Amino acid sequence: MSIRFYYHLLRRDVTNFSFLRHVKLDGFIVTMHQAGTHWLKHMLACAITRELGLSPPQYAYAGDIIGGAKRPIKYPGLPAIGHSHTIPSPLMGSKILRKFYRLPRYVVLVRDIRAILVSNYEKHKPEYLKPENNYEFSEYLRGDVTSQRFYSDIWWAIRFQNAWGKIIAKYPDEIIVIKYEDMVTDSLAQLQAINTFLKLNLSTESLLHGVQESTKEKMSLKPGSPKKVKKSNVVVVRMDTKPGRPVFAKEDELFFKQTCRTYLKYDFGYDYS
Repeated sequence: MSIRFYYHLLRRDVTNFSFLRHVKLDGFIVTMHQAGTHWLKHMLACAITRELGLSPPQYAYAGDIIGGAKRPIKYPGLPAIGHSHTIPSPLMGSKILRKFYRLPRYVVLVRDIRAILVSNYEKHKPEYLKPENNYEFSEYLRGDVTSQRFYSDIWWAIRFQNAWGKIIAKYPDEIIVIKYEDMVTDSLAQLQAINTFLKLNLSTESLLHGVQESTKEKMSLKPGSPKKVKKSNVVVVRMDTKPGRPVFAKEDELFFKQTCRTYLKYDFGYDYS
């Protein structure tokens, strides 16, 4: 497994030069899957638009205010903040490269990998359990090193944390880590930390407005994205936990712990032992 894992790590991540598109941005939010991405973006977007007296984000994922590096800024004067789930190339840590390219400050949003895996399986269960797939949770948990079968899995999460952890260790003043669990405990404090780090100069009133306008109930009233507006009324906010939520069997827990112990180099303060 180790040879396959590191082979695909090199093949996919070393050649990822997407960070070169970030040079014109004021800040960049990079998140793990199922880590509260839409929630964080919506809170920040509502705070920014309130501060500037602009219309609030139209979509639950707030891509009209905070989007990718390719998306043009909707309003003049908006801070240019991008977002993606990207796993950075090791070249991002190169001091030589940084002499030629000015990279923005990064906000890295993480969550306990176990919760991410359960949430991802629950979200994509209809696809995973199709007759031609029939991926039960235990099989999904063991993942696919080649990244062919699943939208996201344990190997993606490990690659993400190892790659960003290494860069954070090298440039700790240029990256801030936000935990999903801390957002649940104190959303305003985490939003304030991002505000200070990205030097957005948003007032406490605007930040509080962002939190208040980003409850599940309010976000669920908005379409998830322009694509989903065209196709259906499906939104990105799930109000309730679905029945049959997957759980870790003993052998699954053992596999998870052994895998993390072998391959995970940066745990971001989570206890996977």
